[in-house]
Amino acid sequence: MTRWARAEGWEPAAGRPADARTLAQDARDGDPVARQAFRRAATAVAAGIVCASGLLDLDDVVVGGGVAGAGDLLFTPLREAVADLAGLAFIRRVRIHPSRFGTDAGLLGAAALALRSTP
Repeated sequence: MTRWARAEGWEPAAGRPADARTLAQDARDGDPVARQAFRRAATAVAAGIVCASGLLDLDDVVVGGGVAGAGDLLFTPLREAVADLAGLAFIRRVRIHPSRFGTDAGLLGAAALALRSTP
């Protein structure tokens, strides 16, 4: 997201890192390029959710990682994009949740799967 935003003219204020956290803060502050970066990312993630939901008949999707910490800045356009992209009613009903485990979500999920599949 930050690479795209910078290519589109976004620059963090002096002394601030050009990272997703700064991009999120600038989006919350109304920077149009930063806001568009989140909408663009949400659409890309939504496309993946729609495809996976169609193949696997998912009821719930949990999104984790650092960018999930952006909250509604990510989740509102994500849910809207899923609704727009989903052609089948059962996909439009997929519930999308932020992970309660933040950046450790993938690691904890892999550990849980490994523990369940151990005889």
